[in-house]
Amino acid sequence: MRGVIVAVAPDGTYGQLSAEDGQRYSYWTKEVRNGQAQPGLTVEFQMWEGQPIDIFVVQAPPQRTAPRPAPPPLTATRAAPSPYAAAQPSPYAAAQSAYPAAAAAPVARAGFPPSQYWIKLFTSPSGRISRRQFWLHGVLPIVVGNIVLGWIPILGQLVSLVLLWGTICIGFKRFHDLGYPGWYSLLYLVPMVAGVVIFSLGLFMTSFVNMAWLLAEILWGIAFLIGLAQLIFVYIRVGQEGPNQYGPDPLAN
Repeated sequence: MRGVIVAVAPDGTYGQLSAEDGQRYSYWTKEVRNGQAQPGLTVEFQMWEGQPIDIFVVQAPPQRTAPRPAPPPLTATRAAPSPYAAAQPSPYAAAQSAYPAAAAAPVARAGFPPSQYWIKLFTSPSGRISRRQFWLHGVLPIVVGNIVLGWIPILGQLVSLVLLWGTICIGFKRFHDLGYPGWYSLLYLVPMVAGVVIFSLGLFMTSFVNMAWLLAEILWGIAFLIGLAQLIFVYIRVGQEGPNQYGPDPLAN
């Protein structure tokens, strides 16, 4: 995809570009592969999870050059060769010659296959996702996968373990979208696991069973309240507008 850089942040770490599809996208300046990001540059790039990557400059900024000398006068027998006769390579051709394989990549591949988006969504805890991606692309497939495959012996248990990791990954990304550390999404597990441990100890210590059950119920209640707070303040809230320390805004496109 082709576009034009329209802005660069004062700290030089990110900016915005206007693509040929009429949309504006936030980008990291470290993705510019063959130059320095400057407003007005024409670039070729690929899209990955709603943000431009592998950005290549195809139009260099204008440079001041000395005025060309006037061509010598023509004679009757032979015309002097014009200094403008040789075609000058365009900045785009120069960029392609300097980076032949990488410069051709945006033309050969308009974007990553959809399969890579889904693989990264459920295997990587880094980055950000919107509410729609969390519920529609994350929670819904996990619930359906557990219902459809959970009853199959052995295979169902393996699938459940894989989907558990996917649940952690999408939870991390949703917390990142609001600027919180991803591990905050696991806080509810602390009182939940503690309740299970205390309840298990009570099964082996009959004199302690009543107290163990009471403590376990209290801890499970705390875990429920933490999970409810996460639902209200994170999972159904709009994320931070613009880039944050965890990546570009997933709604920027």
